[in-house]
Amino acid sequence: MQTKRYLKMFILLAGVCVLALSLSACTRSLSKGPAEVGSGQTTDFPLPEETSIFQEQVTATQVVEQLTPPAPAATQTPVAPEPTTAPTEAPAQAAPIQAPVQIQPTAGIPETYTLQKGEHPFCIARRFNVNQSELLSLNGLNLNSKVPVGFTLKIPQTGNPFVTERALIKHPATYTVKAGDTIYTIACAFGDVSPDMIALANDLKPPYDLTPGMTLQIP
Repeated sequence: MQTKRYLKMFILLAGVCVLALSLSACTRSLSKGPAEVGSGQTTDFPLPEETSIFQEQVTATQVVEQLTPPAPAATQTPVAPEPTTAPTEAPAQAAPIQAPVQIQPTAGIPETYTLQKGEHPFCIARRFNVNQSELLSLNGLNLNSKVPVGFTLKIPQTGNPFVTERALIKHPATYTVKAGDTIYTIACAFGDVSPDMIALANDLKPPYDLTPGMTLQIP
């Protein structure tokens, strides 16, 4: 509504200015006489009528500028900041844990065997189920031979079994360690039991130290 009101006032003022200009032009044409040819007179400044018309035009222009509402300032749409993603650190990988080395029982019959403390040739013959006479003969031994610790026995590969019963104590069983016992003496006491199997069944690690009163599982 206010804009229409300003427009009507502008049209009215424009009409007034046009009417004033027309009247001034007519008055000027009647008041001035014919110009003298060759008089040599010049007009350096505007005439009073022209000055009045110019002032009226300026005044009308200023009124129009005052009545014209200013154009609304352009508003800038705020730009949303882009989300920043913080770099993610790769999870630290745990160092692989090495499993303890376990004793694996010897598969089959070995070609040689080194005697440990508390072992003797007949014990080895029972353990590997080889003929005891062949074992003694192959190694140049007899029933009265004294075989030292660390001696390397050759094991017969003929396939002939041990003569008489191999097991000296029934097993599986439990065994209470006594002073001076080793896994090798305990294995020989049971006859056909391997010391490797005793260590494996009881989770023993080298050098397989035993404490008197300890209870062992005999497989």
